Amino acid sequence: MTTYKKPKRNTGLAKPDPYDVVAQTRAEHAQGIVENIWVDTARQRQSLNEIRKYMRISKKKRRGTPLGGRRLSQFSQAGKSAIAERLIYELEQEAIQAGSPPNPFRVIHITISARMTLKMLFLAILNRLADNFAAETGRGHKDTEKEENQIRGKSGDNVMILEQRIEEWVARLGVELIVIDEVQLLATKNERSVTDPDYGSTVLTADAFEVTKKLQSFIDRGVVPIVFIGDETSESFFKINGQFAARLGTALELPPLNVKKASDRQQFMNFCKEYDRQLVAQGATPVPTCLTEHAVLTGLIAASGGHIGRAARIIQVAMPAALERGAVTMEAYDLSNAIRDYVMDLGWIDYDPFSLQPVTKAPEVDETEDAE
Repeated sequence: MTTYKKPKRNTGLAKPDPYDVVAQTRAEHAQGIVENIWVDTARQRQSLNEIRKYMRISKKKRRGTPLGGRRLSQFSQAGKSAIAERLIYELEQEAIQAGSPPNPFRVIHITISARMTLKMLFLAILNRLADNFAAETGRGHKDTEKEENQIRGKSGDNVMILEQRIEEWVARLGVELIVIDEVQLLATKNERSVTDPDYGSTVLTADAFEVTKKLQSFIDRGVVPIVFIGDETSESFFKINGQFAARLGTALELPPLNVKKASDRQQFMNFCKEYDRQLVAQGATPVPTCLTEHAVLTGLIAASGGHIGRAARIIQVAMPAALERGAVTMEAYDLSNAIRDYVMDLGWIDYDPFSLQPVTKAPEVDETEDAE
């Protein structure tokens, strides 16, 4: 039998002390560490390998040759966007190790916003290029500022001018890939919807239609390789864009670990052990956390649904919170709080698995011995 009871805390207070500056400092320090920890897994590595292969093949093609594209669709917080950032980091580190200055323009990561127009998307790409250019060369020099302004253009520039500027600068700056994130937001429907035979019978908003057409044109004309990332709802976006989806090849996958398979459970355990090791090695906590405890592993895999990215997000919430309340390290108590205050609101799970505790039966008393 089991009972629903929140795990007890071993150290620290139940709630943070707003006057404990030391605890706040420790929590802030840990926050910066946990948000940048990367634990390699086979599923994420497979997607990274496929994207890098796509980049290499595209680079060998003659300019103007159709490039095709790639897409990755998976549940929210499953670790999709982290793959894009990891790709950027690895390319930078490889260049440094080879003795070459890293090119900050090789991969540009753009996130779609709701109701984004084509002009807004183009401006987002150009602004990211200009921001990287400014960070790379440093501000203050007139020639540098002039070129930075040339990249951004003017607010009054029309879409055609912005498109020409993108084609020019991705070539000049050596852009090898653009990652378009949250692509499912292009599928929103409203009264401005339009239809097109290329896109089937389902309607798209006028803005989404225009953006999708132009992105398709970019890969058809070989302007720049593009990877499209979206959550589970992005599948409907790709289904109503049959010809567009056909240009993106087989979808990359980032499926959750199957808790019923021993090999998948072992992968999850290895992930948690390595995450725990890095927390200590990088100075987030002086002693190991609860992540190697069997009951904690069981609760975390249930709360995350087997998604590595979600498990990492839960730890990123719980670890700083533990230190902020003055605990020595993260405990099951903190993971339970993260589930109740964060995860359940997101709909990942509707109960706190860390609060499911076995009922211990009280030992029977031998009344004859008491009588003696």
